[in-house]
Amino acid sequence: MAAVGLTAFTFMRPEKLDPRTGCPLGHQAPVANTVVLVDETDRLSKDDLAFVKTLIMNEYFWLPKDGRLTVRNIVSDPDLAEDIVVCRMEDGTHELGLVRNARKVKQDFQRVAGTRLDELFTSLRTANPQKYSPIMESISAVFDRPAFGPNVKQRRLVIVSDMAQYSKLFSQYRGMSVRPRADVREEMHRDMSGVDIRIQYILRLELHRIQTEAHKAFWVSYLQGMGARVLLGHSILLGEDTNREVWSDEP
Repeated sequence: MAAVGLTAFTFMRPEKLDPRTGCPLGHQAPVANTVVLVDETDRLSKDDLAFVKTLIMNEYFWLPKDGRLTVRNIVSDPDLAEDIVVCRMEDGTHELGLVRNARKVKQDFQRVAGTRLDELFTSLRTANPQKYSPIMESISAVFDRPAFGPNVKQRRLVIVSDMAQYSKLFSQYRGMSVRPRADVREEMHRDMSGVDIRIQYILRLELHRIQTEAHKAFWVSYLQGMGARVLLGHSILLGEDTNREVWSDEP
């Protein structure tokens, strides 16, 4: 009986969470990992900023318990990009007969990530155009992270960007007839097998010469060529079942 009691206590004991992230303490791979890359090399409009806020909350909302969400900005120097990490915490939905506690979801999320995300949103709203827009480099860097490796069963990458690549490695400002050199492709190549990639494509009037159908096709082909499942568009439910529950702050 003592052994049974100890087993029950161990099973029921709350797991220890990192107070900075809400993630389980330990070295095991997350049950799921979603990375949201937000392009900060140009300012976002008011409407696009509202979209990004809703997008991030939904990506968190859709994660399974203990799933990891990382929001990372794309900046001129990829080494200066910063991570905002939060894990999906318990809200009672796994308990029989209980309904989703939306208030707790929001409170947990705000407690861990709220202040840092507000700072990011301020940066996005007031950003001045940066010298480089290293989209390729930022995508490849995501796949170099141990927590985004093939041992994670459910991997998802969401990119919020105009996708206008400009860096020392490769520039699309010279026209869509230009393609990355073979050595650039080799340097940027990563195994993306089994990863869902959603490109939330931000249209900009000043980029009308770049943002053509050929531009969109390039990015889909480029990422599919490394094994990813890719969709490009602009919708919270991009690639999702239209019946999927969507986060809303409305009562």
